[in-house]
Amino acid sequence: MKRSALSAIALLTSALSIAPALGLDLNSFRAQHGRPPLSLSGALAGAAYSHAQSLAGRQRLDHAGFRQRVPVTSGTAAENVAFGCATEDCVIRMWARSGRHRANMLRRDVTSYGLASAVGANGKRYWVLDLGN
Repeated sequence: MKRSALSAIALLTSALSIAPALGLDLNSFRAQHGRPPLSLSGALAGAAYSHAQSLAGRQRLDHAGFRQRVPVTSGTAAENVAFGCATEDCVIRMWARSGRHRANMLRRDVTSYGLASAVGANGKRYWVLDLGN
C-alpha cells in the first residue's frame, strides 16, 4: 500500500478514536435541548481531522476550504473550530457558550458529525467539529 494511503488510514483511525467520546457529550447536549442524536460519519471525521491537523500546523483558526473539504450531499453543513481545550468536555462547554457554535450543535437539519483534534507545536489542541448529512 502506498504511503499516502497508509497516512490517510492512520489519520482517519485517529479521528475516529476521538470522535465517539465527544459524540456522546455532543449528543447528550443535543438531548438536553430536545434534539435527536447525530450519527458518526467517517467522511466527516476524516475532514475534521485533516482540518484540525492543518490548524495545528499553522497555529490559527479558520474555516478555509470548508465547502471543498466537507463531503455533504444535501448542501447542509456547519463547522465549529476551537483551540486551547485539552478535553472533549471543555470544548463542548466552550462551544455551548458561543451563540453561533451553540446553534451549529443544535441544528435540526443535520444528521451526522465528525470531529477531531490535533496538537500544534505551541502545545495547544485544535478542535474541529463538522456537521452535515
